[in-house]
Amino acid sequence: MRVSADALTAALEDLKGLLFQTKLVSAYESFLVANRLAASGVSAPTIADVNAAVDWLFGFLPEHPTGRLFPFRWDWKESEQSGRKTVWNNTTRGQKNLACSLFTNGDLRNGLTPNAAQTLASAAAGLTERLPSKQSLICLVLRGHAFSPGESWPEAEHELLSALGMSQGELDAITSPVSLGVDLLADQEWAADLLPEALLPHTLVQITTSPPGPTAPTVSTPIAIDDRTERMLRRSVARYPCVLLVGPPGTGKGTLVKWITQQVAAGPEGCGFPAGTNPAPLWSTPDDSWNSFRLIGGLAPRADGNLAWSPGVLLNSLAENRWLVLDEVNRADMDKIMGPLLTWLSLQDVEIGRTAAHEGEPINLGWSTEHSSSADEETADGIPTRYRAGTTWRLIGTYNPQDAGRVFRLGIALSRRFVVVPVGPLSSGQFEHLLGGIEPDLAEDYAQAIAGLYRSHKDDHSTTLGPAVFLRIAKYLTGKDTFDPELLAEAYVLGVGKYLAAYDDTVWQKLNLRVVEDEEVLDQVAWDWISAQRDILG
Repeated sequence: MRVSADALTAALEDLKGLLFQTKLVSAYESFLVANRLAASGVSAPTIADVNAAVDWLFGFLPEHPTGRLFPFRWDWKESEQSGRKTVWNNTTRGQKNLACSLFTNGDLRNGLTPNAAQTLASAAAGLTERLPSKQSLICLVLRGHAFSPGESWPEAEHELLSALGMSQGELDAITSPVSLGVDLLADQEWAADLLPEALLPHTLVQITTSPPGPTAPTVSTPIAIDDRTERMLRRSVARYPCVLLVGPPGTGKGTLVKWITQQVAAGPEGCGFPAGTNPAPLWSTPDDSWNSFRLIGGLAPRADGNLAWSPGVLLNSLAENRWLVLDEVNRADMDKIMGPLLTWLSLQDVEIGRTAAHEGEPINLGWSTEHSSSADEETADGIPTRYRAGTTWRLIGTYNPQDAGRVFRLGIALSRRFVVVPVGPLSSGQFEHLLGGIEPDLAEDYAQAIAGLYRSHKDDHSTTLGPAVFLRIAKYLTGKDTFDPELLAEAYVLGVGKYLAAYDDTVWQKLNLRVVEDEEVLDQVAWDWISAQRDILG
């Protein structure tokens, strides 16, 4: 019998809460791999041996493109060559890091030092609040083991010691005795399809957009989202008239809007719209000069000197039966600008103005049961007095919450009129998978360094950036085989500098610690140079 579904689920939930620093993750994984190699009789490990050991320990879902579990800082990564990219590279290059300190002369090929477990435990005590549960480690490592009926946790612990070649003292030093609160075995054995969705990796969806023009080639845009975000976007746009995409810079919100409108145009029925629907979006980017006149319309002087109604971009989109896209909507004070539309956004008809300054006719804005939007009931001067949003019309906005402290926020009254789709950053493992696919010729050391920078930013919501920003870093470094920290620092400033300049000193200092001390991507000399460039950009 394999471990029960309940036991493995509880173990993964426990591991998910660890969130070790990257250097501690590397040390833990290297320690487990070295013990597995020794227990298997491998005395002089090669890259192939390390790859096999990592796959045995952490290759959780072999059929999934990112099925390698990263258990001590919860994530899913590519399985292929995972041992080489992590354990081998971190422990065979003469570095002076925590993982290397566990091995004789700092090299995995020389074997663990006699006190490696205590070294690891001492380091963990200063870097984390808790250790992984011993029972969680049992479920992780022995997930494929065939237990005899009736066996329980004590027997499983003995089997774990044998599988990893550890002493009881070593195992006790690096784990917590906290129980998972479930039995080891039960009638229902673990299987991937029995695990909660929140514990499983999500599939990346590569976004492809086409430039305007019937003969223009299709272009692959370096943006990807997980499958759940794609589903939320598709279903929201199909069902609600007003949709807001919210997420940090670089997550591809604008690209996603272009993509979904092209999807609807290419196959409306497959996207939940009637045949013939063509969004033909009208794009506008609000700014702090905007007012209700720009969006809705208002009275403007004519050639004869009289005032007459002039429509704004919203009414123009309805008159032309086009979707309206407001990109970076919080660049303008939309609470003030859209105030007259709050009742209309609640799907009610409103009067928004009059055709002339004194005796003009009222202009009404409402909703139609027809598919298409319209502007009709024109006056003698050709001014429409009735605008109607059709059932297929959409207002889509994008919003960057990191800018909220520097520009405008959307108030509750306005934001609740929109269905909000969160477009978050990819997980670190998903980003590495995307980076490898888009920049296959990027030197591995640079790829790992960029992934470290991505994690450093993602660890604090104040600095989180989407993948597009870091893909720009990769372009600068592609073609350079030898790792050069100065070149990496330059690429980082060019790709991320405008965001770095906006961080306050407290946020900046915390980012410094994550990049230099935790991820060990850059040294302090390189960071000091980056800091000087930040001052210039700021």
